[in-house]
Amino acid sequence: RAEVTPSLMSSLRALLIAAAAATSGARTVVPQPAALTRLQRLRGGNVLATPPDGFDGAVAAGSKKAAMPADKVFRLGVFSGVHIGFGALLMLTVGGACPGLAESNPGLHKLVLGAFGLPFGLMMTLLSGAELFTGNT
Repeated sequence: RAEVTPSLMSSLRALLIAAAAATSGARTVVPQPAALTRLQRLRGGNVLATPPDGFDGAVAAGSKKAAMPADKVFRLGVFSGVHIGFGALLMLTVGGACPGLAESNPGLHKLVLGAFGLPFGLMMTLLSGAELFTGNT
């Protein structure tokens, strides 16, 4: 089992907070290492949350999303749509660059199209902190 060091956890958390703040226009606040060690202490040193902790986190996230103003939800939905559009552009660019594959193995060509389109758009949405509009309505 691989252990995640507190410094790595702190760096990842700061990166995610900065990405979310850049999308929302908020000022970036990096958490102090003491808060991370307290969180790890609450979870018993585990990286994954226990089911009750996961449920509490999901309830807190849902409450936060429900309290968001409509214009922010719309703006984050537009950002997410742009990310999905970039994924579709990447899919067409990669798929269009291999016409020989489409002729020789159409199934593999479709797999390549699917592997680059939607997953890339969703990854961009998650990493930037944008919200899919359909996930909030």
